[in-house]
Amino acid sequence: MKRFFLFLMLISTLNVFSQTTNEIASPAPLKSDVSSPKTAINVGVLMGGGSLIGADFEVMPLPRIGIQAGIGISSFGAGINYHLKPQINSSFIALQYWKQGFGANFYGSYIGPMFVFRAKKIFQAGIGLGYILNKGTNWPEKSKDQSVLAIYNIGVYFPL
Repeated sequence: MKRFFLFLMLISTLNVFSQTTNEIASPAPLKSDVSSPKTAINVGVLMGGGSLIGADFEVMPLPRIGIQAGIGISSFGAGINYHLKPQINSSFIALQYWKQGFGANFYGSYIGPMFVFRAKKIFQAGIGLGYILNKGTNWPEKSKDQSVLAIYNIGVYFPL
């Protein structure tokens, strides 16, 4: 009887061990190498340095920092942008420089902060303050004492 009991225990133990599995954990899925765009083109009203119609090109060399330069019908501009998220399609705070007009048609040049709202796709609009650096011959006589003005733009952007 003792042998039978030992045999029964041995068989039940083998049965218990046979129920275990040797699953090998699969490695975590690899992140996609497809990264988000780091450049964009903006086109619209008062872009490219404050021109009636202008375009800007922006590149993000660092995760939240963008460098922007643009040209319009009669202006050019540049800026350094700090994006609220580390992607090109996020809103940003910028330090902008605008120069409106050339030569005899020079109107003025400004520098100042600007907040630019960017929707997830296509639409963007910005508003800020421009501290007047130079006033040209086309500057209105009635606002010769002005030292600050509102700068703004509206348009579309296309991540590249």
